[in-house]
Amino acid sequence: MMHHECLMKLIKVLFLPFLSLLFLNINPVHAGKLDSLFQADQILNIELRSDFSAIQEDRVEEPGYHDGELIYTAENGETVKLSVKVMARGNFRRDPANCRFPPLRLNFKKEEVKNTLFDKQNELKLVTPCQTEEDVLEEYLIYKMYNQVTEISLRVRLAKILYFDTGRGKKLFERYSFFIEDKGRAAKRNDGFERDKFITLYDLNSDNVKKMTVFQYIIGNKDWYETTRHNIVIIQPDDTTKVPYALPYDFDFSEFINADYTKPVGIPDEMLENRRIYKGICYTTDEFNEIFEFYRGLRPAFESIISNMELVSKFSRKQIMKYLDEFYSVTENSELFKREFLDVCKTKKDYGILD
Repeated sequence: MMHHECLMKLIKVLFLPFLSLLFLNINPVHAGKLDSLFQADQILNIELRSDFSAIQEDRVEEPGYHDGELIYTAENGETVKLSVKVMARGNFRRDPANCRFPPLRLNFKKEEVKNTLFDKQNELKLVTPCQTEEDVLEEYLIYKMYNQVTEISLRVRLAKILYFDTGRGKKLFERYSFFIEDKGRAAKRNDGFERDKFITLYDLNSDNVKKMTVFQYIIGNKDWYETTRHNIVIIQPDDTTKVPYALPYDFDFSEFINADYTKPVGIPDEMLENRRIYKGICYTTDEFNEIFEFYRGLRPAFESIISNMELVSKFSRKQIMKYLDEFYSVTENSELFKREFLDVCKTKKDYGILD
């Protein structure tokens, strides 16, 4: 009898922590099949042709579409040519004062993309080099990290793109860029739809909010607001009796990337405001420890994603890894935890919500 009790205690000590992590990581919705473009991670080689001279001049308040062509080689070796409309997009990055080359939006013809790599795509965002390729690659890393956190995340596909300016009849440059899954497609994949409505973190799925807000802290990104849907998509499940979810995007202002174009001109780095600020809800210490334990479980996956991205310089990867390590150090120090989370977290009073 004593032997049996000792054995049961050993089982609890060894396995219960792993079981708790397993249940914490269960996705709250069933995710459907990914579109073909996002089913693999191999880097695409693409030629994108359009009148980029006109697109550069059309970086105004309401830019228009320009005719273009996307060319790639299919797995069977055949050359695939797709007609596309190309437009400068974005807010901050569209401004020529901030970025030498704008992010783009590509509009495909539904009939043309059938049975191609771009099957089911209508409009796609393309993240292009604002100033440097490394900034693009590091933002790509963040999306891949968040894919490990939850299915309620946007998928991405990296491509090396030769940009050809048909307006001047010459090659502009060949740079790494990446496609971002359409928000509507991501919502549909997660059995939901986009919802454009004033909403607070208290109105959203609790597990989803914990993961999202702590992740934003991990990467040092405060450039989001759920109430105005700034860099946040609200996804309402098709079963409208369930609470909505938050889906984050646009991480380029994070300290994880530390892009030069996000810094005020003439101010030394050591004098810049800290971007690693927790903007989430207040929880009990036990609840915070639970989500920290979840992220400790993801640490090997995060480190693998970073270390294996050899397109990013060894120095930058080392700096990113150091920045990631600092988060885990905070979670293991009671004073830092209090300062970084308990002292700054949001309550219902901050939203004007009455209990």
